[in-house]
Amino acid sequence: MDKRHIVRRLLTGQGVNGFGDGLWFSIWAIYLTQIRHIPAGNMGLAMGIGGLVGLLAAVPIGVMAERRGPREVLCTVIVLRGLAMVAYVFVGGFWSLLLVTTLFSAVQSSGVGVRVTLVYGLMPPDDRVKVLAQGRVVQHIAYAAGAGGAILVLASKDPAVFVAAVLVDALALLVTAALTLLVPSVPPVPRERQRSGTQALRDLPYVAIMGTTALLSLCWALLATGLPLWIAQDTRAPLWTAGLAVVVSSVAIAVFQVRVSQRSVGVRQAVRASRVSALALAVCCLVFASVAWAGSPLLATCVIMLGMGAHVVGELYYVSARWGLSLGLMAKHAEGQYQGVTASTEAAVVAMGPALVTALVTGLSQAGWAVLAGLFLLSAAPAGVLARRASRDGFRAGAADHPSALNVGT
Repeated sequence: MDKRHIVRRLLTGQGVNGFGDGLWFSIWAIYLTQIRHIPAGNMGLAMGIGGLVGLLAAVPIGVMAERRGPREVLCTVIVLRGLAMVAYVFVGGFWSLLLVTTLFSAVQSSGVGVRVTLVYGLMPPDDRVKVLAQGRVVQHIAYAAGAGGAILVLASKDPAVFVAAVLVDALALLVTAALTLLVPSVPPVPRERQRSGTQALRDLPYVAIMGTTALLSLCWALLATGLPLWIAQDTRAPLWTAGLAVVVSSVAIAVFQVRVSQRSVGVRQAVRASRVSALALAVCCLVFASVAWAGSPLLATCVIMLGMGAHVVGELYYVSARWGLSLGLMAKHAEGQYQGVTASTEAAVVAMGPALVTALVTGLSQAGWAVLAGLFLLSAAPAGVLARRASRDGFRAGAADHPSALNVGT
């Protein structure tokens, strides 16, 4: 099949999936508490526990992708996620919500790594990061469209409309699975070349660099949780500024993600990108902290938009660094489990991020923003050392795809 047709089908599938995600993640809290009548405390506990337990599935499912083929495993994962979405129609209490959320989180976090493994197997080395970046752009645009549809659902307050929205998301997932089946199959790793199912977890340099750089994904909790709380409690900026910040971020990612990602194809470039990301996010935190001193709503809004410029740079370079490091440093013939480690480390930070950011911003005020800035800088500080250590091993995928890419330097 022609490469352009493969990319088109991959991107279409991600677009359909992104629309469903935008719809669901914009209504789920209201749906579960007001339509399914689950107390907010129970909902938060079930979603938190289910999300953390679900992380444990990422590496085993990654191993399965190596041995059964990433396309087939990804389709199965997406279908299971669709069935979990249907099950949300029937949840009625803590235990049923915990069970469904555990399944949903397991296949959601696993699917991220398996999708990267599929792109790795389908695309030539020079096109992999570009296609991943294009997928993120499409997903962002579709997510925004889904969130727009969620506005109509929330405005209706009709239980039947909420249930219909949940089923639309389930249908979107099934369509995504069907579109994924239309791309060529990537052959499983031959039995004689298969690596131990725990190799990725025992590869300490890889786990270390994925774990430390994953802290940069706190940028999402910063935007979704920290900034709105800060605006409401400690600044003169109008509340709608938080929504404007999300719009600015989404538009900038759609415009610049592909261009920025093409600069992080090799490990050396990815290390540099992680440092740029850390510095930009640290600057963003300090700028946001200074908003408390702005004496008027207009000035406060302008300062927030200035901080958003740094935030956009940080997010763009973080995502690019993540792809460059994971694709270059994972082991050949063990791509699935390595991408499982990558997905689970990031998902763990994303799960804990809102609580951490809330505690720092609301509890320590401007000092909390300074702590976040320091955390971002520390997360990228060891990237060069860890990448050099990992690059000494000749089994890295980057050694075969880009022989010069593992020359990390300083």
